[in-house]
Amino acid sequence: MSAVLVQHRRHRRRADVPEGPESAHAVSDARFWSLWAQRHFPWALLEEGASVLLLESWSSGSRLTWLAQARDVLHATVASRREVVAAVAGWSGQAPDAVESSDYLRGSAVESGVVLGWRPTPLTWLGAPRPDGLRVERNGWAVVRTEDLRAWGIDLAR
Repeated sequence: MSAVLVQHRRHRRRADVPEGPESAHAVSDARFWSLWAQRHFPWALLEEGASVLLLESWSSGSRLTWLAQARDVLHATVASRREVVAAVAGWSGQAPDAVESSDYLRGSAVESGVVLGWRPTPLTWLGAPRPDGLRVERNGWAVVRTEDLRAWGIDLAR
């Protein structure tokens, strides 16, 4: 692998961030999705089996937690909030009411566009501080060359 995707996930509290290899089961049960008015990076790159690093942050810090493999990737075009809820609920198995009342969707002004979703299969626990040179796009995603990760002291081949 010459590059990996990075997804940045913000948390309100440090306690909500995965802690150690024992968090693998909880991470594998997670469902991550984004609603955008138009396609953004990594729409074309996130596919089944893609490598994704999880970058978790909280008010006073951040770290790389897991190297994961993407599974159950969702690429959906939606024309209304109702279609967003139906697409995400059908894909994730969550109740439509839970999707509709999620903090993410309630805080979004986007009514139609595209939904990108994926579920992680945790591969390697990292627990490494966020490298100073890691820059994330406004939509919460980045792509990083593995040689840059190695230069930052991040070894994905553990």
